[in-house]
Amino acid sequence: MSTKKNPFNEHCMETWYQQTVIKLYSFTYALLQNREEAEDITQEAYFRCLRKDTKNFPPYPYLKKVARNLIYDRYRHWQKNDSQIKEHSLSEDVSAPEEKWVTRALVQELMKQLPEQYSQVLELRIIKGYSRKETAERMERSEDAIRGLQYRALQALRDLFNVTDENGG
Repeated sequence: MSTKKNPFNEHCMETWYQQTVIKLYSFTYALLQNREEAEDITQEAYFRCLRKDTKNFPPYPYLKKVARNLIYDRYRHWQKNDSQIKEHSLSEDVSAPEEKWVTRALVQELMKQLPEQYSQVLELRIIKGYSRKETAERMERSEDAIRGLQYRALQALRDLFNVTDENGG
């Protein structure tokens, strides 16, 4: 009677999964804004990584890249099937090119990580298009303070982009 050896260490796989699953699901959910779709994409990303290699578990940035590619594929599929597009509630206009759509979702995700005053000034000035004067009135600050706050907010957002990029995001 021969015993077949398990091709991978279950404990290592469990540890790897526990260390990455919450971050990966949060990432996919932030882009899709749909629980079922995010669960499907997350599960499929793990399946593809394990199907490829069961001895070496990929780092989180690689998992994130696989998930992003799966989202691109799903987006393309939705575009081809107009009837399906109406059934899916996406946080962005699905007529936008997929890279632009994912980038917008990433910006929204990163803006949530900024201090409240930074995200508020960026939302008012850049997203809603208010003038510096209108923004200053709404935030009860001087125009010069808004200019400086916007500068620091953009620097902080750029730094978050750089960190995300370095981590494979």
